[in-house]
Amino acid sequence: MTRIEGKTMFLRILKKDLKRKKTMNVILLIFVILCSTFAAASVNNIIAVTGGLDYYFEKAGMADYYLFAHDGNGEGTVENLLETSANVKDWRSEKMIDATSEALRDGENKFMDFSNVLLICDISDTNLNFFDRDNNIVSDVPKGKVYITGYVPIREGATAGDKFRLKLDSTEIGLEVEGIAKDALFGSAMMANPRLLMNHEDFETLLKDETISTYRIGHIYYIDSDDTSALESDISGLSDIYFSGSNAMIKTTYIMNTLVAMVILVISIGLIIVSFVVLKFTIRFTISEEFREIGVMKAVGLPNTSIRSLYIVKYFGIAIVGAGIGYVCSIPFGKMLINSISQNMMLGNDNSIIVSILCCIAVVLLILLFSWQSTRKVNKLSPIDAVRNGQTGERFGKKSILHLGKSKLPTSGFFALNDVVSEPKQYGILTAVFAVCTSMVMILAVTANTLNSDSLLYLLSVTNSDVYMSDSERAHDVMTGIKTLEETETEIEDILAEHDMPGTVYLETWYKLPVTSKNENFNIPFLKCKDTKTTDYEYTDGIPPMCTDEIAVTEQIADKLNAHIGDHVTVNIGNEKKEFIITAYFQGFNNLGECARFHQDLEIPDTLMSSAFSYQINFDDAPDDALISERIEKMKKIFDNENIMDTTEFVMESTSAGETIRSVKNLVLAISTVIIILLAVLMERSFITKEKAEIALMKAVGFSDGSVILHHTLRFTAITLIAIMISSALLMPLMNLIIDPIFGRMGATGKIAYQINAAEIFGLYPVIILTATVTGTLLTALCTKTIKASDTASIE
Repeated sequence: MTRIEGKTMFLRILKKDLKRKKTMNVILLIFVILCSTFAAASVNNIIAVTGGLDYYFEKAGMADYYLFAHDGNGEGTVENLLETSANVKDWRSEKMIDATSEALRDGENKFMDFSNVLLICDISDTNLNFFDRDNNIVSDVPKGKVYITGYVPIREGATAGDKFRLKLDSTEIGLEVEGIAKDALFGSAMMANPRLLMNHEDFETLLKDETISTYRIGHIYYIDSDDTSALESDISGLSDIYFSGSNAMIKTTYIMNTLVAMVILVISIGLIIVSFVVLKFTIRFTISEEFREIGVMKAVGLPNTSIRSLYIVKYFGIAIVGAGIGYVCSIPFGKMLINSISQNMMLGNDNSIIVSILCCIAVVLLILLFSWQSTRKVNKLSPIDAVRNGQTGERFGKKSILHLGKSKLPTSGFFALNDVVSEPKQYGILTAVFAVCTSMVMILAVTANTLNSDSLLYLLSVTNSDVYMSDSERAHDVMTGIKTLEETETEIEDILAEHDMPGTVYLETWYKLPVTSKNENFNIPFLKCKDTKTTDYEYTDGIPPMCTDEIAVTEQIADKLNAHIGDHVTVNIGNEKKEFIITAYFQGFNNLGECARFHQDLEIPDTLMSSAFSYQINFDDAPDDALISERIEKMKKIFDNENIMDTTEFVMESTSAGETIRSVKNLVLAISTVIIILLAVLMERSFITKEKAEIALMKAVGFSDGSVILHHTLRFTAITLIAIMISSALLMPLMNLIIDPIFGRMGATGKIAYQINAAEIFGLYPVIILTATVTGTLLTALCTKTIKASDTASIE
């Protein structure tokens, strides 16, 4: 045979192979596309997420440390310290006006409902870069328009073109939303302080109001420092600081974004692994089943190298086409995955195109590697293997532990289970892939259910109540001394009583106070509620504070203070230093675990309050859940406040990640279902090709088409059920392995009370996965109808 003739025959064989095994090659192409898509999108997301906050903060021009103080409570003191402190390299400030959701009106209704303080800023005076939805810097705002920043407008559905009125004291101006902007400092879901970025003239209009200037003007200070710990010690001597924190602390407020990102990364890595395992298994399996073609090619004189090259070229062609399509698909897929965490932040990867191309090249190289390794079997095959159907006829051990004579299973059921047991490696890989897909869905579902339940209330360091009502206007009145805390609570109680809903009202309050421990100074956030008892809360170690000179702290605070249970610390409360003993540890998500708790009877001036949780309401008549829901709707109208919630809604609002995780779970469920169907179709099609003679023999001895189809379908049913049982058994160990560390970064140092909806986790999702498997297998198994009893001796 001449070289040209050999080359012609080579191409003819390759062409016929691609046409004859069209289904197998198409499915293999789909898996290459999936691998390329997952690899390119996930690696880009990993780069974007791991370096995302650094990238975002650098582009925004963030500082090393931040302070927020009202002018009437210490502007001069703050600036004096910044000018004289050796730990300050440079500083800058911007003027702001604080307001509440009551100030934004759309007719008779609130324009947006939120519980935290609204910050109004002059865009020409800001010291940060703000970004629009397309990540362009917002540098100018037209008169009469504003950009709204952060998580709140996204949650509330505010869009460009919306109009509202801003009313502060006696001043009212009409405004239109120019767009939604990203704010690196206050834009996280945990900070949730929206800003109005407005035109200089509009801002000056507000400043002309003397009442606004007296109560609502403050400054945000951006400080550059080489030693933020020492700077924090200097600042601890200042009073009336409403907010202070380092760049590292601000990063931690994006923990909910990071939570979703880490889950997405884990899932992406899982999908990549599944795809590559399936791809490798598929290539090896298809090559091992082509004994007939290989034997014939050897019989006509093709050497091993040529035969192996034939398969390498075939898979190289499939890999190139699949990788190219995968690259294109990875762009929208990656954006879809990352969109859930980039709405209120800017994640960047300036080399995304290069990374995607490199990932697709890596997929092609891995496929070639798999192909080369798998084709080593070609060297061992001989022309006689084509005649023997790939079998030598030799077997020196039992093929299965099952015996037909002893089995009580129906024939089809026995054959199916016997096949699974007889080929543990082959079916074990399939079982493992199905188990991984099922586990990913289960883990995400449990995580979403936990974040969307009231089981995490104890991690928010508040007690259980009938209703939670966020009211930033009343809280602001307390902090500025307009009203006392007791007056606002009584006011709410009176309104409830007037509407036949008598109950008690109390507020969990925050105080950020200077603490001295072992000659080091810190600003520590404290919790206190005069209407509850310290014994009402959960602790991980020690005894709850029983006297006014005792406190409980989180383990993070204990490490920061280098003071543990039994140690004494000094707290500066309104320029009066008091000594306290640490008696207990507790855990919580608040400030990522950094907080402490006073005894309820300790007297602290209301004006030292830095912030607060929602007002908690317990009705006198102990209503059931249905009546509580009715009263919540009634209260929303009475108080003109949408931020009125039951316990579950309060936890969901506080964590703000449950729905995003649920969306990711639905996406993964869809992807897993597609993978499982494709895998079932691919493998069943391969099994039919391999077992053509056996199927013909079964029909020859009397098995009907229905029995053969049932036999093939039950095999995949069995491995799917095994995979579901494995996933169910490993669910909690995997939750502890994967999700516990993520919650730990949020501040939870103890055991998490995961919520498992049995009907959903062990019922709905297994049924979906089982249905997908059975459907894919059943439809493919219908091809066995074309095999006749006369095909018993055929090897065609």
